[in-house]
Formats: sequence, structure tokens, C-alpha cells
Amino acid sequence: MTVDPVVRLRASATGSAEHTPPRVILTDMDLSELVTKTLSRRREDGTLRIVQAGHPALRAQARAWTGQLAPQLLIELVEAMTLTMRRAPGVGLAAPQVGLPLALVVVEDPFAAGEGEEDAEDALLRRRPLPLRAFLNPAYEVTGTRRVYFWEGCLSVDGWQSIVPRGLEIDARALELARDGELREMAEHWKGWSARIFQHETDHLAGTLCHDRAVARSMVQAQYTARYADLTEAVRRLRLTGEVAELGAGEVEIG
Repeated sequence: MTVDPVVRLRASATGSAEHTPPRVILTDMDLSELVTKTLSRRREDGTLRIVQAGHPALRAQARAWTGQLAPQLLIELVEAMTLTMRRAPGVGLAAPQVGLPLALVVVEDPFAAGEGEEDAEDALLRRRPLPLRAFLNPAYEVTGTRRVYFWEGCLSVDGWQSIVPRGLEIDARALELARDGELREMAEHWKGWSARIFQHETDHLAGTLCHDRAVARSMVQAQYTARYADLTEAVRRLRLTGEVAELGAGEVEIG
């Protein structure tokens, strides 16, 4: 997922048509070899190549983690994904985005509260700092009825954004790779912008891009989102219809 809400985004709900991606059959050894090969092809700065929309890895169902990688190889992969996410820059990255069919994501939002309009926007989106975390087999369930409409971008659809409705609150669960290298069960309640990041990255593991969930007709080049910081302007100028049209000036939540 791209870095920030609107202008700062280079710019992690409702359903969309189900996709049936081709199955990728890999043995544990094949996956380990694929990860090793991917890491060997890192750029000089240590980053991995982020694949773009159209690459089949983005539409495949990721394989659940069952211990396929040696501990040190898993740690090396997480470190490479983290560096890639930060350099992009982004606030989340899923393994399929670097061509790997593994249920692994990294998330981080080193957000620092600003002033004025930006600060008001962040408050509206319930944005809080999110420390670096790495999750295997993440899953979520939307709780409550509140939905948040806002611009969302993806590092694998570079330069484009859409208005995506997401659940305001979720129950998140995963295996977390802790700083000490141990795997621990995670079950937490997430809310606001952090919940959006978690939903976005977890969706990648099912072959779903954020734009698949977007409000129809809302996809724009990132340079235009500043014109539509207030979503009522997007509704008016882009002729959007549906629930998003019920939002009032300065509103992003509904339900």
C-alpha cells in the first residue's frame, strides 16, 4: 500500500466480483528455491523488484505458511521486503508483490502528526503510528457497520488511486514474526488507518487489488487526488454514484 492519505500518497468494506486465479503448485523445496533466487536478484541498494498489475503473481492465491522456509531465510526475506517497502515508499508490502506466492506481509506507518489541514485529515482517518510488524497467514473480519471511504493506492499499480470503502474496525489475526525471530500468535482489534493497511495487504494474498474493491469510476492518476481531498468533489466531478454519494462535505464514514 502506498504511503499517505492524499497528496502525500505517491501517490494497508465492500466486496467485488470473485476472482478464480490459477493455482500455483509448488513444493516446499520449490518455494525455498524461489525465495533464494528472488533474494539473489536484489538491486544494488538491497531492494526487491515490485511487480506491477498484470503480473500473474498478483492474482494467485498465496500459500499458507507451514514452515516452508528455514528461519534465517524467512528473516532475510522479511528484511528485504521491509527495505523495499520503505524505499518505495509505502506503508505495507505483501509477498506476492515481489513475485512470491507466500502468505507474508510487512506493515509500517512511521506517521508523525502534522499541523493544520494535514493534521485534521489524519484525525479524520484515525491515523496513528504503526510500528514495523511482519505477519504470516494474516486474516481479518470486519466488525461493526461503519465504513470509511478514502483514496487508496498500491505499489503494484504505481501512480494510480481509487476511492476504496473499508471497514472502520476489524478483528485481525496472524502469526507474527517478532523482533527476536520467534513466531507468535497475534489476535488484535485494529481501527482506522492501520485497519485499512491490514485489510489492503491481506487482500493481496487472495489475489485481490485495492482497485478491485473501489468505487466505480473513481480510479485516477495520483496527481489528481489533491483536487478531490473532499470526497464530495470527487462525487460531483467524477459523477460517482452509490453509497459514496451519501457522504456530506468533509465526511469519510458511513453506516
